[in-house]
Amino acid sequence: MSLMKRGNVYWAYFYIDGVRFQRSTGTGNMRRAQTIEQQLREEANDEQHQVVRFDPRITVAAVVARFLADGQPKSHHHYQLTTLVPFFGDTKVIRLNRNMAADYRGWRKKVKPAISDASVNRALSVLRHILYWAVDESLIKANPMARVPLTRERRLKRPVMSVVEEEALLAVLPGYLKRIVIAALDTGMRRGEILRQRWEDIDLSRKVLSVTRSKTAGGEAREIPLSTRLYDLLAEGPKSEGPYSPATESR
Repeated sequence: MSLMKRGNVYWAYFYIDGVRFQRSTGTGNMRRAQTIEQQLREEANDEQHQVVRFDPRITVAAVVARFLADGQPKSHHHYQLTTLVPFFGDTKVIRLNRNMAADYRGWRKKVKPAISDASVNRALSVLRHILYWAVDESLIKANPMARVPLTRERRLKRPVMSVVEEEALLAVLPGYLKRIVIAALDTGMRRGEILRQRWEDIDLSRKVLSVTRSKTAGGEAREIPLSTRLYDLLAEGPKSEGPYSPATESR
């Protein structure tokens, strides 16, 4: 018999692969102790063979909390979680499915009718990313959102500024802002890249600007040829080193 009563509590004694285990069932009821003993055997067997046991009660909010603490979240993760957690937070991960994703999409459009399908897709993509991370961390067995389809995004025509519009804009801008806009128009750089540019990355002799702090997907550095307009702007006050930000130049 693998159950023995010590005091008022039954203890389970058993062997797995030659290793002896003893566990308290925490109860003095024989039938209850037999049920608990079977659970203890299964847990010990999983432990012995390094089988991961997943908590079926874990919620989306609990997974998100672990991700925020250990998953190196980015700023866009934090932004999207402001709507994901209120909607999905109390839901058990094993309950997630495509219908819940559709309900979330409907809820977002009800709260903000003008929101685009692309914006909702970005949010659901963040949730899917976090769940994949949870799988890698052995918090959940599988990602229930892995095959949830995203709504096909409509391609919207992007407005392009005409030469006349560009000249009209530059004519009314203050000097410091005018320099930022010219840098953006002539290089295609992002605002953050422009504001973090340094003088040592600008080669006036070659008429080349090196972007070493890129925010592109791969984060790779790149060189951008200087237009005549931007070259003349930079040549007005070059420095040997330090940050170059058009906004900090003399107004």
